[in-house]
Amino acid sequence: MVNRITGLTGFDVEGTIKNLMKAEQTRVDILKQNLQLLAWKRDSYRGITNAFRSFKEQYFDILKPSTNFRSASAFAIFNVTTSDSSKVVVNAGAGATAGTRTLDIISLAKKASTTGETGVSKGTEAGLTATNPVDMEKMKEGKQFTLNLNGVTKTITLDQDYSSKTPAELVNGLQTLVNSAFGTGNITISVDAGNKLTFKPALASSTLKIGDATNTYLSTLGFSNGQSNSITSGSITDFSGGNFKVKIGDDDAVEINVEGAANLGDFLANINAALADKGLGSSLKAIADPENADKIKLISLDTTKKVSVLAGESDNMLAKIGVSSGKVINPLSGTINYSASDIGKDFVIKVSDGNTSSSYIIDFTTDFVAGDDAAIKSAIEAQLASQSAPAGLTVEVIDGKISFSYPEHEIVLQKGDDGLRDELGFTVGTSSSKLDLSASLEDVSANLSSGLDPYNSEGNVEFTINGVTIKASSSDSLSSVINKINSSAAGVTMRYDSLTDRFVIESKETGLAAKVDIKDVEGNFFESLKLDTTTVRYGDDAKVTIDGTSVSRSTNFFTIDGVSYELKEETGGTPITVSIAGDSGKLLDNIKGFIDKYNELIDKINGALTEKSYQYATKGQSAYKPLTDEERSSMSEKDIELWEEKARSGLLRSDPLLQKALSSLRGVLYEKVEGLDISLYDIGITTSDNWLDGGKLVIDEQKLMKAIQDMPDKVVTLFTQQSSISYDDGANRATRIKQEGIAWRLFDVIEDNIRVTRDSQGNKGALLQKAGMDGDTTDLQNYITKQMEDQQKMIDKMLEKLIDKENQYYKMFSAMETAIQRMSSQSAWLAQQFGGGQ
Repeated sequence: MVNRITGLTGFDVEGTIKNLMKAEQTRVDILKQNLQLLAWKRDSYRGITNAFRSFKEQYFDILKPSTNFRSASAFAIFNVTTSDSSKVVVNAGAGATAGTRTLDIISLAKKASTTGETGVSKGTEAGLTATNPVDMEKMKEGKQFTLNLNGVTKTITLDQDYSSKTPAELVNGLQTLVNSAFGTGNITISVDAGNKLTFKPALASSTLKIGDATNTYLSTLGFSNGQSNSITSGSITDFSGGNFKVKIGDDDAVEINVEGAANLGDFLANINAALADKGLGSSLKAIADPENADKIKLISLDTTKKVSVLAGESDNMLAKIGVSSGKVINPLSGTINYSASDIGKDFVIKVSDGNTSSSYIIDFTTDFVAGDDAAIKSAIEAQLASQSAPAGLTVEVIDGKISFSYPEHEIVLQKGDDGLRDELGFTVGTSSSKLDLSASLEDVSANLSSGLDPYNSEGNVEFTINGVTIKASSSDSLSSVINKINSSAAGVTMRYDSLTDRFVIESKETGLAAKVDIKDVEGNFFESLKLDTTTVRYGDDAKVTIDGTSVSRSTNFFTIDGVSYELKEETGGTPITVSIAGDSGKLLDNIKGFIDKYNELIDKINGALTEKSYQYATKGQSAYKPLTDEERSSMSEKDIELWEEKARSGLLRSDPLLQKALSSLRGVLYEKVEGLDISLYDIGITTSDNWLDGGKLVIDEQKLMKAIQDMPDKVVTLFTQQSSISYDDGANRATRIKQEGIAWRLFDVIEDNIRVTRDSQGNKGALLQKAGMDGDTTDLQNYITKQMEDQQKMIDKMLEKLIDKENQYYKMFSAMETAIQRMSSQSAWLAQQFGGGQ
């Protein structure tokens, strides 16, 4: 390493080297300036490329037929009027001719369709009838269920205890509650001799559903569903033990080291021994999970404190048992919301010792007033005792806070029954007066009025539609089977009409070739849904007469001689008159837009070719080169902007590549199109007489309009005629140009310059080869980018030489300073010697 400690002699080494290096830095600055000029030149070329792209995208894109000047569609502009647009929509395009047509729509094209019988659900006529008898013992005050009538859901809450009353009395009470919720007469409730309830909407077209209410009572007590005093592990296969930490409340975390074991039982014993060894045996315990033989539970023995388990410093045991570090057991206590209703509300207390588990239902039959802690405690204790719960399972309620404990046991608090749907006798399959498409076929079967099961005795479903086989099972939802049908190759769509309570299957296409042919193979899927499997249904073709000629088509949208027809409704013997007239004004505007865009491109190229250059000094003017870093540091942002504006100017002045492109764009306009006796001049489009316009085109609008009106076909051909010779056939390019219309010639020039495909020599368009284009491989693979890469390599090498040169200077001046110091020391010694001899 070169020593750069200087100034030992007082000589300004740093300043001297800096001045010496300026000359060397100048050569680097020149290289950087050349690199910057290349980057600016590349960007200027890309500006021209973007102008070509804009012209191409607007007037040569096959995906935009109305402005694609290579196609007759851009010139097919017509005004179309019909005597009755509600029955047919008519548009005229390329190939259409002006005139009047008479159209008589005899019949529309139709899809093949089979429609099932109405009343496929039991509940359509009879109402929503329960599967099972009502469980009167469960009909207690405060219990809830929901009714949904045509999308409106109401929660029905029993206003009294009906458990000791008769089903008839329950019906009377329910009717009053339902009338209050939905209005009198909208839903009628009855009960049969077998104590099965029926809810019937007033209209057969209505949809009525019965469901459970949502049980959120645990939150009233300040708990969440599933809250417990435990953490459950993942599946354990590694009993090698390890370390973890336990944090009780705000105490410091304690490191626990667990020895490995051969099996889960010994592993549990080792965990508990390790906890006891650290004095935590009364705070945390590991027990088996009675529901999962390969899992364990860590239970908090003091349910009033928060317990956290954390990863050990090394050999983390938590990772081995599938417990994330930082897992928390919150205190099993909550704050009671006494303002909420308690009557009819329930929850479940589940306890486990690691071997067996038991559950106890707490079902309140009264409301508790604020502050009556003793009453709610007493009610819970009484219900636990009535279910023979162990004495160790206790509840405490103090100052509105409730907690549960059971030494050595896991406690889990769970929500109770969500509602009375099942107790009222209804199942998933019979909870709606209409079919529930989300229900399984097995559940749906219970609500089918046909009395047939969609599946066979083994629960399998198989059927064919138009020869396509579809299989399902009784556990699949009805909607999933419908989706299978609709996405299959059968070419049909199946849907359920809840208003009429029936199914419809129709072909996706119209016409005589469309059909619906359905057959049950295993089970009675179609027959159970009241769909006819004996008759094959076919579609119909559209039948019309146009100017007295009969026409038949498979769809209601078709095109004849450039005129498209979209049939909407039969005319009933009253013909429709269609008038088609060319829109000369709009076509004129289109051509003007095309010429304006061409002139915009010409102007862009001319501007680049003639833009003044400031690269070289002239009399009275300094050269504007890219700024060096030193120069930029002494200038304002505005000054830098103005300087670079001139430094970038004229980079493409007289550029041969652009001159060739401009010459081609102008040259292809003047040669006559082979086989055509008109040119652009003959339709009013000529080159500007003003030399400053640089070859822009001007339009004589009156002459162009007359040409559009008098010889529309020739105008179209002038722009759109194609050559029989391929663009890639370079040897015959001159012949191709002669044969082509103006738009095709211009398109060829555009492709010559910005083509993204490669020719037989592997080259893309000339501008892309030169400077590349964003979004293309040439963005990084082009001639100028290669020059820039070479320039950057030269800069890198020059910088390395500068460092070597600078190090050489430092070495040289360091040696000089060392020599000076040595001479100074010698002089001082000699002076001392001579002075000492006097």
